Amino acid sequence: MKKQNNLLAGVTFLAEAGLNLFAILDCTTLPTTIRDMLLASGVPLTDYPRLVLIGHGGRRMWTALQAWGMKTADPVDHYSMTLTRQFIQTYLHAPPVFWLYPNTPYLVSLQQLGRLAGWSHASPLGQGIHPVYGVWFAYRAAFLTTAELPVLTEPDQPSPCELCADKPCIRACPVGAVGVGKFDVDSCAHHRLRSYSRCADRCLALMACPFFPGHQYTLPQIQYHYGRSLATLRAWYSE
Repeated sequence: MKKQNNLLAGVTFLAEAGLNLFAILDCTTLPTTIRDMLLASGVPLTDYPRLVLIGHGGRRMWTALQAWGMKTADPVDHYSMTLTRQFIQTYLHAPPVFWLYPNTPYLVSLQQLGRLAGWSHASPLGQGIHPVYGVWFAYRAAFLTTAELPVLTEPDQPSPCELCADKPCIRACPVGAVGVGKFDVDSCAHHRLRSYSRCADRCLALMACPFFPGHQYTLPQIQYHYGRSLATLRAWYSE
């Protein structure tokens, strides 16, 4: 009971800091595709019984981060890792852990893990859609641990996209990169890299999603994330 109460207190601590998505997966029951990817990447998966996945949905994390301070070159990861380490130290009592994300060399399919956690369904936008937060969520940390933890996932819910007949996200994309069952990464990237592109610091298709507008990121947050991704695209396509 004490361990359960500690875990609940830790999940509450993270949620109050804006890291309000939390899941615990059983490493022994991970699908073969995920297990093979991790093992091939050099992850000692068999040494750890649990995989902890942490994320955020909605605006709360950005608000908390602004109050905390944009202190480093990569403030979102720095904030997320600092809070996650505090959670591990204080509420899990510092068990052995193995970091999977962020800032590691390992291949980790966050979208597949998100589906197992109940956080994500496929969408025309090339990213997952959450049944409560819509497209306004992200993965912030993942680690393996030897801590004795219960499996914890969100209950199965239908995809918002299944309820959407109009698909305004498809119409909003100026280069037709968005479509049911496909997302044209190259068309999207090349358009964003053009000097006149309206998609340089935002995604018009993403912002057209009609679900859960109350959770939509503020424009400064959207511009922050898309500014960083644009820099990554410039580096990638210039090689």
